[in-house]
Formats: sequence, structure tokens, C-alpha cells
Amino acid sequence: AVGCGESEDQPMEPGDPTLSGTLNLSGSTTVLPLAQEAAVMFMDENPDVTVNVQGGGSSVGISNVAEGVVEIGNASRGLKEEEEDLGLVDHEVALDVITVIVHPDVPVDDLTTDQFFGIFTGAITNWSEIGGLDEAINVVVRDEASGTREIFDEKALDKESPLVGAIETNSNGIMRQTVSSTPFSIGYISLGYLDDSVKAVMYDGVEASAETAVDGTYPLSRYLHMFTAGETTGLAAAFIDFVLSDTFQDEVVSGEYIPMTEI
Repeated sequence: AVGCGESEDQPMEPGDPTLSGTLNLSGSTTVLPLAQEAAVMFMDENPDVTVNVQGGGSSVGISNVAEGVVEIGNASRGLKEEEEDLGLVDHEVALDVITVIVHPDVPVDDLTTDQFFGIFTGAITNWSEIGGLDEAINVVVRDEASGTREIFDEKALDKESPLVGAIETNSNGIMRQTVSSTPFSIGYISLGYLDDSVKAVMYDGVEASAETAVDGTYPLSRYLHMFTAGETTGLAAAFIDFVLSDTFQDEVVSGEYIPMTEI
């Protein structure tokens, strides 16, 4: 339970002096930095509120909020069929773009749908098969709890299982670090995590960007979610309202994702 002191006839707003108590979030590592920044800003405006944010993956966030362990479960995927009867309410907070990345020394800039499928399912094992050097391809994927992997497997692999023996990582940050430090490797991260330590690869000639995701020409995009158990009330409602506010969306979300104000 979350403590708060609002009256029944006075809705709570961010910065309302009646807000107090503790709010707990867990789940997607993609949503994690966004939720952490929102938590800091929200607590600055509401000094009697404590917001705790943890990762663990989308599946963890969904199960935690369904079980009452947290008030908000962060996820980078929608609900699976077996999760649809958990009584959760979905709040879409941003549109994310999944970017395929390679080690900077890999001399490949563009791959086709069939080539992506072949690489990540193990049918293509050497870069020379797709115009690269005669070197084995080191495939890096996310762990099974990851919403990013769920979406990638669905959209890029047609729900096929990735290569057995692929390197597994449990966050965007570790994925980026692994690809940047592993020669001839390939993986995928959220667009907001892209930096000069890795190289982005085009998908069928289309660059991953906010523009191509919105216009539908780039296929690897998904909404980011905050789930609550039942209708949102109390601190959870005030926090989600803050995340969806024009100020937070336009000033913070837009720095790494596509804000809901543009959709």
C-alpha cells in the first residue's frame, strides 16, 4: 500500500504538498533510465515522496506488479496471452526503436531481413557469407526475461528461437559493452543506448531513427509501458501523469525515445 494524503475532492498533481509515501517500480532495463530520471525529478518536486526503481527485465516487472510487490511494473513489451487476465492496466509512455549493432571493425553497414534471420538463427555463421571478412560471427542476444528480446525475436526472427550458444546479456548497457569488446560480434540495443563504441547497421537499407519508426519504414520499434494493477490511484497515478506530462515527454523522453506527444 502507498500512503498519500489527498482529499477525495482534490485530485493529486505533481508538486502537490499533500503527496507523501513510497512508490516502487521494477522491470525493463530499457525503461529503467527513463524511470530513474522521472523518479529524481518527481522527488525533487515532492520532497515527502520516495520513489524506488529497480530493473530485472520486463517479465519481472509484470509479475511483480501483478503480485503486489511493486506499484508500477515497467516493460518494453506488451502483455503475453497468459498475462492478459492479470488485471493490469497499460500506460504507454514512449516509442522505442531497436537498433542492430556490430563491433566497430565489422565492415558491414546494411543487412537484409533474410540476412538478419540467418545470422541470429545460426544459418549464417561467417561474415564472408554476407560480404564481410572471413571471420566467424559472434552473436549476442538478450536473456529470455527481456522485452527487447521478445520484440526482436517476433519481428526479426518471425518468432524463431535465436542461435543456441549465442552470448546472452541482461541489459542494454551490457549488450553494448559486450558487442563493443567482442571482435566480429553483432547484437541489438535500444536506440537511446547507441554511442560511438558500436556501429549501427541499417535494416534493408533503412536507418533506425525516430522518423523511420513513426513513418513505419523501420520495422523494429515498440512501445514502452508502465503497468499498474487495476485502475491507477495515489502516488502511482501522480507519477505516471508526471511521466506523460508535456514537460517530461518533450524535455526528457525525446532525448532517447519518441515521446508520446509526437504520436
